[in-house]
Amino acid sequence: MSLEKRKDTKEKEEESILKDSSFRVNDFTPLQLKKAAKKVEPPVEKLSEIEKDVLEIAKEVLKLKRFDTEFEIKTQTQIQKYPIIEKLYATCISKLAYNKGYSKEDIFLAIRSLEDKNWIVTNERRTKLEVLKNEKLAAVLEFIRKYPGVHGRDEKIEEELGITRTPFLKHVMTLENFELIRSKKIGRRLHYFVKEVDENFDEYKALFFNPLIPQIIEEFFNEETVSITEISETLDVYPGTINYHLKKLKNLDIIKTIKNKEGKKMHLVNVDLLKKYNEIFKEPNFSNLLNGL
Repeated sequence: MSLEKRKDTKEKEEESILKDSSFRVNDFTPLQLKKAAKKVEPPVEKLSEIEKDVLEIAKEVLKLKRFDTEFEIKTQTQIQKYPIIEKLYATCISKLAYNKGYSKEDIFLAIRSLEDKNWIVTNERRTKLEVLKNEKLAAVLEFIRKYPGVHGRDEKIEEELGITRTPFLKHVMTLENFELIRSKKIGRRLHYFVKEVDENFDEYKALFFNPLIPQIIEEFFNEETVSITEISETLDVYPGTINYHLKKLKNLDIIKTIKNKEGKKMHLVNVDLLKKYNEIFKEPNFSNLLNGL
């Protein structure tokens, strides 16, 4: 049943409820879809000259496997405790102090800064710049950007990346070590997002991976007074399953249940929230559903 037809048949009190509800608006404009996240620029451009110089030397020093990779330096006096950083520090002094005029203090602070920004992750034996230039890791990073919230058992991993779950998770661990992506446990699974994606919508994205959820939302959107039994028959799903998902939708403020004049339940869809969701994520695309408002 169309929205206009329903509006003509609803009584004034119900129309008033809908107009006043933050869950339903009558002047909704078509959604402007945006990319899930901005492309990661080669962030090396944001580094200082001394940081770039130290990073270039670090590419070679980190590969020296005779050194232990663990370290956490707070002061220059601690450098000797960590051979790999002592080697990096000494190499930088010998190559940069005279040629570039950097002081030992400048070099130490540059190493600390690169460590804090995760440009140097010693147990990875490489720098962030090398990770961004690695074809396999770059492909996984773009995959997560394309499918924010993806989890390790998603079939698209093998279909699009041509790798199985185990190597995917290995690459994910590297990307997370360099803080290029982040993970969040929702339910029993870890979901992966690029660092720039708004964390406030993580649970929504994970929820919408279930194709049944958008269908349930559409049923409530098309007819607010539709019953659980009617939806279960339309979607050929057990009523208990609909109730289970409805509870989640209510908890996440996507659906709100009220009663009309006759005491009948009405399920209102929070279109403002769906609009904000689609400003961050492309899928599922609710714009066709909401364009009629």
